[in-house]
Amino acid sequence: MKWPTWADLRTIGNSAAVRASIVVPVIGYLLVLNATVADYMKMHGIEAPVWTSLNLWDHLWGIKLYLVYFGLMFLGVGSAIYQWKCPYFIKKYGDWADYVAGVAPHTHVSNIDYLSKITGIHVFDLNTSDQQSIPRLLQAHYSIMSNDLLLWRIAATILFSVGFGLLIVPSGMTAIRVASVVF
Repeated sequence: MKWPTWADLRTIGNSAAVRASIVVPVIGYLLVLNATVADYMKMHGIEAPVWTSLNLWDHLWGIKLYLVYFGLMFLGVGSAIYQWKCPYFIKKYGDWADYVAGVAPHTHVSNIDYLSKITGIHVFDLNTSDQQSIPRLLQAHYSIMSNDLLLWRIAATILFSVGFGLLIVPSGMTAIRVASVVF
């Protein structure tokens, strides 16, 4: 299986909504473990539902708030991993072409030797005849950064997937209920 690169995760990881979900575990923890809030929720029928019937639809509808909470929590943890482990240049530049365009004009000769060692591309002559070497070097560097830290990319991918999967259930159920009332 080919896991997504950091560049593939960039759209999700850089979105403002997913970044904001980082605070959901903290806020949820404070709300769920606060005795006053828990008592208030019980008085208003938002306590943990008891599965008394075999009707899956009713059970899922009863736990929709928890599905939203856990979905946002998984997204928040995935976003925290993305923000922490994704290389800065991947977060900043959408693809290798943007990276080359943004970084090449500022690439100093001393960086070229360093990038050559990382990428394995050897630049022998930086005169006008070899000016295409720098973009190739930067493209290879972007690819290496994007494919770095496989276990962290796997963790972020799984957390994003589970989070969105949990959010789809109550969203879909609500859409079905609204559609059944309208039509």
